[in-house]
Amino acid sequence: MRIATFRVQTAVGPFDRLGLVIGDPEPAWIVDANFVSAARLAGQGHHAPGLRADHELPADLNGYCAIHGVDLAPLAEVLAWIRPRMEAHGPGSCFGPRGERLVYALAEVRLRPPMPVVPVLRDFAAFEDHLENTFGKMGLKIPPVWYEQPTAFKANSTSLVGHDDEVVWPRYTAKLDYELEVAAVIGRPGRNIDLADANRHVLGYTLLNDFSARDTQRGEMAISTGPFKGKDFAWGLGPWIVTLDELGDPATLQMSVRVNGETWAESTPGEMQWSFPEVIAYTSQDETLNIGDVIGSGTVNRGCGFEIDRWIRPGDTVELVADRIGVLRNRIALKSDQPPVRWRRAR
Repeated sequence: MRIATFRVQTAVGPFDRLGLVIGDPEPAWIVDANFVSAARLAGQGHHAPGLRADHELPADLNGYCAIHGVDLAPLAEVLAWIRPRMEAHGPGSCFGPRGERLVYALAEVRLRPPMPVVPVLRDFAAFEDHLENTFGKMGLKIPPVWYEQPTAFKANSTSLVGHDDEVVWPRYTAKLDYELEVAAVIGRPGRNIDLADANRHVLGYTLLNDFSARDTQRGEMAISTGPFKGKDFAWGLGPWIVTLDELGDPATLQMSVRVNGETWAESTPGEMQWSFPEVIAYTSQDETLNIGDVIGSGTVNRGCGFEIDRWIRPGDTVELVADRIGVLRNRIALKSDQPPVRWRRAR
């Protein structure tokens, strides 16, 4: 199952909605889960189908998970109800009890970061080859603690950008980079989660682009406090969440990076130093993982321009690709003509 958040334009402004992406072999349609639930209830004779649908299947993914956790049964019922009607009448002829449109072509909507509210974004570093390459170029070595326990940094989760969103080139960097990652999205809260139960808290997986200002990051890493301005200007997330039953093992994903249509790198994550269940169990020790928390894998091997010494430029289009997930595409905006903040004190 592919779960998305999509934006539609209306006469009173834009609205973001919980959607289910369907179409074989290529995704083509997105179903408004809340409105389909209302239409289904109306067909069963409920006198207030919209109100009941809002209660049972909210129009936002955070709200859905607050009620159902990672239980996909209500969403499966939506798909089972709408599919035969799409086949019989055509996707464009499916409407709800108040005339609501139930199905859109993907090209008609704007995809947003799939989880509307992300309380915390934690980015781990799971791939040794990537760390050896990038740390070496910064004159650093992998700390011994990396081999002893999972390590991550926390990111600005209000800087998320979705599929086809533009990424603003930070005025303070001359070396902007992409990073190819896969991320788990928490759909069921938990604290002190047992390793064997960790997957029961994961709604699914998506792609994560950890955009990085490399020249700024170099100085921040030397202070050993972790990245700050080198990372938090933009985080690509999307295009949608693929549930565990459909995705399988994320370590076997065939992944690649395309820049302006040219393939710059190909990779398969392979074995992680710390698996997703391990980092979930570790992180939840005496700390609550909340609905919407995102856990990044860290950059897969050969997954950034820094490793291969190829650099994106203003105006480029960057695509992260993974089979069984899809494509996360972002265009890099032109550089601002505003000068960077002069923060240095006069000596």
